[in-house]
Amino acid sequence: MDKNKRLYYIDFLKFIGLTGIIIAHIGAPNWLMMLRSFDVPLMVILSSILAQKSYKKINDKNDLKLALKYYISRSKRLILPTWIFLIIYFTLRFIFIKEWLGIKYYLATFMLTRYGFGYVWIILIYLYSCMLVPIFNKMKFNHKNNLIILAIYIIYELCYFLKLGTANKIIDTTFYYIIPYGMLTYIGYNYNNLTNKERYIAIITNALLFVTFAIYYYFKTNTFQLVQISKYPPRIYYLSYGIMCSLALLIICQHHNFKIFKNKLITFISNHSMWIYLWHILAIDICQIFKFKNVWYLKLIFVYILSIIFVLTINKIINIIEKKHKWKIFKYLKG
Repeated sequence: MDKNKRLYYIDFLKFIGLTGIIIAHIGAPNWLMMLRSFDVPLMVILSSILAQKSYKKINDKNDLKLALKYYISRSKRLILPTWIFLIIYFTLRFIFIKEWLGIKYYLATFMLTRYGFGYVWIILIYLYSCMLVPIFNKMKFNHKNNLIILAIYIIYELCYFLKLGTANKIIDTTFYYIIPYGMLTYIGYNYNNLTNKERYIAIITNALLFVTFAIYYYFKTNTFQLVQISKYPPRIYYLSYGIMCSLALLIICQHHNFKIFKNKLITFISNHSMWIYLWHILAIDICQIFKFKNVWYLKLIFVYILSIIFVLTINKIINIIEKKHKWKIFKYLKG
């Protein structure tokens, strides 16, 4: 794989993943909520695939300094935009609807946990993921290490089954998210080390796990359960579906050079996925304020368009200011 060549199919898959996440927030029907439930696992796997390239670009022979440089760089790109958006968002809500939710709520939100503003917990997942990249970079991809990762995950599932620490917010926010999303990071970081045969085996294995648990929950509850019941924290029913769909999409897109991959709008959305995701939160609020017609696909189009308009407008303003002031923070505000 040419490390300098743009992977347009990754752009397309990031667009698919981002769209799935937005769909989750617009009141979509159950069948679509189920279909799009691979979105977060896909985004974590994609970011890990890209991390394999970006991590090795950092020029430092000292392993600790290399890891710190990478983590600090990624943290700035994740935390600064999120905090800036949250300040703007909560300020607007306070000005227009006099909303004050309390210090604990805002602290939990700025710490990116699910115990505050629910939308930003995914940023914490990305932070955990990039924190693990230097560790996985040092681990050789072999059967021994694969078994170690699998054993850690089994211990994690056992801990959840026994309800060990599940009521503790700190343990819930750390252990019960680092382990499952760490496993997805490991898969993504080593995706290019897998043979096609190994990829197909992984898809079939996860498909069997997904079907097995779907049947189990069906007989337990007398109805088909969406994988979301195993999402907080993520467990095998949710993860097997996410891994199955993510790897299948990766294989399909890698082996087919569809024209849509190089679509300018798709590339723009991929390049600005962070800010589009953040601004879509405000766009959803605007939908609710103006009582936008509750048709999911119309709402999706409106939220996307409005989010893109926000990004374009902010970028334009920053470009004008940059002609006079070359502030470093601007690079975190445009994409």
